[in-house]
Amino acid sequence: MVRRRRAPVNFAGAILLLVIAIFLGVLHGPTAIPLHTIVARLFAPNQSIASTIIWQIRLPAVLAAAFVGGGLSVAGAVMQALLKNPLADPYIVGASAGAGLGATLAQEFVPLLNLMAPAAFFGALSAVMISYLLSRGRGTSAMLTLILAGYAVGVILSSVTTFLMLFNQKSLTTIFAWEVGGINGVDWTQVLVSLSLIVIALSVIWPLAPDMNALLLGEEQAHHLGVHVRRVQLILLVTASLLTAAAVYISGLIGFVGLVVPHIVRRLNGPNHRQLVPLSFIVGAAFLALANIAASSIPIIGPIPVGLMTAFLGGPYFLYLLVRQNRWAKGWST
Repeated sequence: MVRRRRAPVNFAGAILLLVIAIFLGVLHGPTAIPLHTIVARLFAPNQSIASTIIWQIRLPAVLAAAFVGGGLSVAGAVMQALLKNPLADPYIVGASAGAGLGATLAQEFVPLLNLMAPAAFFGALSAVMISYLLSRGRGTSAMLTLILAGYAVGVILSSVTTFLMLFNQKSLTTIFAWEVGGINGVDWTQVLVSLSLIVIALSVIWPLAPDMNALLLGEEQAHHLGVHVRRVQLILLVTASLLTAAAVYISGLIGFVGLVVPHIVRRLNGPNHRQLVPLSFIVGAAFLALANIAASSIPIIGPIPVGLMTAFLGGPYFLYLLVRQNRWAKGWST
């Protein structure tokens, strides 16, 4: 069989793209700031209005978008390796529905404490662990069963969320805005918390790259290669959920990034997770930073949540993958 030639993703090129995306994010905004001023204030902040805008508004927002995009992309790469399915994404095991319910509960019952983000964080992790425990059976956990359990848990939690939103329609607008995903009003504390969670998760995922490569061959083959399959699956599932929760903590629910970015990187650069994981993070960070700029630059309509932009870009690609699923079934990682 003749293999299609790939155009490898260059690490230097990916990093350059990310740097450009971050710089464009700092440059873009409703208040015009000259380019030379931005360059000067980035390296020498002072008490000027321009410096305040750059360091307290634009830079935290663009870094938040980068961290969210990178975290979701790596989570997607992990989930696709675990489930051996290119249509998998970070929300497939109920994390999205759990995050939505957690945020809704916080908004409904303790609105003055501003606990939407932490509640979403714990909601996402709780939903994933419930799905995992339901799928274990007699001490094992099949990935197909995990998908089904995640779907069922997601449906139940989404129903509870909808009921709570209808029960108190005063908070309907706030919850809806959060669920469509957006990076607005982010401060440095949120950025640092999210970065800390991402660093912890990546430090666990990176050493397991060879195990993820083995899992692509199937659980039985991975076991023969010396991989402790169940333990590795559980660790990867928890860390992927941690990455998703770190993103949710900042931005709410942003879909398709974890589906599209790792899939494209894999197609271009191959399935070796030693390269796939860092490249997915860099490309995903650049992608969402640029998508956030595009979402705030819609003519006539005005700014829209970045979650709508990623849905607009990722939805057609998802349908494209769905149509090609019969081809992937015989070896989607090649």
